[in-house]
Amino acid sequence: MQIKFTEIIKDNYDYTILGVYENNKLSQTTSKFDKDLKGIITKSLKNSSFKGKAGEILIIHSEKIILTGLGNAGELTTPTLNKIGGIIGTTLKREKVSTALLMLDNFEDKKNFEIIYGAKLKTYKFDKYLTKDKENFNCTLFVHTENPTKSKEDFTEINSIIDGVITTRNLATEPSNILTTTEFTKQIKYLSKLGISIEIIDEKQLKKMGANLILAVGKGSAYPPYIVIMKYTGNKKSKKTIALVGKGLCFDSGGISIKPSAHMDEMKSDMTGAATVVGIMEMIAKQKAKINLTGIIGLAENMPDGASYKPGDILTSLSGQTVEVLNTDAEGRLVLADCITYANQKVKPTAIIDFATLTGAIMIALGEYKAGLFTNSDNLGTKLLTAGNESGDELWQFPLSKKYNEMLSSPVADMANISHPDRLAGSITAAEFLHNFAGDTPWAHIDIAGTAWTTSGNDISPKGLTGFGVRLINDFLKNFNE
Repeated sequence: MQIKFTEIIKDNYDYTILGVYENNKLSQTTSKFDKDLKGIITKSLKNSSFKGKAGEILIIHSEKIILTGLGNAGELTTPTLNKIGGIIGTTLKREKVSTALLMLDNFEDKKNFEIIYGAKLKTYKFDKYLTKDKENFNCTLFVHTENPTKSKEDFTEINSIIDGVITTRNLATEPSNILTTTEFTKQIKYLSKLGISIEIIDEKQLKKMGANLILAVGKGSAYPPYIVIMKYTGNKKSKKTIALVGKGLCFDSGGISIKPSAHMDEMKSDMTGAATVVGIMEMIAKQKAKINLTGIIGLAENMPDGASYKPGDILTSLSGQTVEVLNTDAEGRLVLADCITYANQKVKPTAIIDFATLTGAIMIALGEYKAGLFTNSDNLGTKLLTAGNESGDELWQFPLSKKYNEMLSSPVADMANISHPDRLAGSITAAEFLHNFAGDTPWAHIDIAGTAWTTSGNDISPKGLTGFGVRLINDFLKNFNE
């Protein structure tokens, strides 16, 4: 879907999109159209079940008009506007509309850009490998505004978020035979053109550093592990930076503790945490934000092989702490642990936030609607929860405590990589494992195993990868006080 801002109203659009508030109260723009059409809109509303609720659609084919319900004018939150936009996008796609004019009151209000956000993301399609039956949805949405130049400039932030979400979705949807660990490092090099410096730590360097956890996870794969550092400096006067860490398992078979075959194909997206960090870095660079941000992603592939790490192994992490491996399918926390340690040792950030499709337990607890939040900082947690509520990327905070950490005890190492018994408090003990590597740095772990994917689609995403977390961090960073 292409977006163009215009102050010119023509008659050659396939459809004009107008808004109606709850209880069929016409917006000012819609009311003017109704007068010009001699009350056709009012008559059509009386003859339908349409009530103007948020997301309702009524098409008046004879007049080439699409009416969209806006709900209560005082309750137009970001998620509500996104939902309305998603339904508009779905309608344009279903009706095979080539051109449409969006006419809403006060479009100079930036919040109305949220409708475009929902429309563009809901009509997303990953079709690069389809050779037939492509949908070919090429709608141009003209947006009426009194000042197109200003609107285009104001749209930069929302458009950068859209780009970041789409990048995240694209990376996470790629098959693992294409997006290997090595290929991943190549595909993100475009970020350097946006002013982001990229450092790639290869297998040889990881061995020299002593990053033995990520090395162990990648031992059974034909593709080597990497830690990649992406640095954006938007405030050269400050040495402070926030570190974002992402789990990048380009494929996770479970290793020696191999997974069941059902749904194993979905493990190509076990690198969604890393994809999220890449999407965020792109977004911030395109905004030219006046902040400093460092993205760190750990890339590996967890495969069974004669060289694979095994249950019972004892590993020494980059931090020097030792880990007894009880299950090789609890590998994501190992990768993250070395990355978090790297952040603390080399970056020395103001705060660390990690993203990971880490546990199936979080999906049991929260489903696909909220991600799990775990943090050692009440201040950081509050800001993230607020950003989640504002952005629609919602979070639910879980506890951390010494009792949960004790469930990771090992008689032969500093800790085990899973808890005893392993089916209790799985998401919390996984977070506690990471907590051991965060030190005194304010740190938050966001388990996106449930929200990274939608099985049937949601308000702004078709079935598949959602790009959850990009918008969350955009809103978080706007309100974050160093």
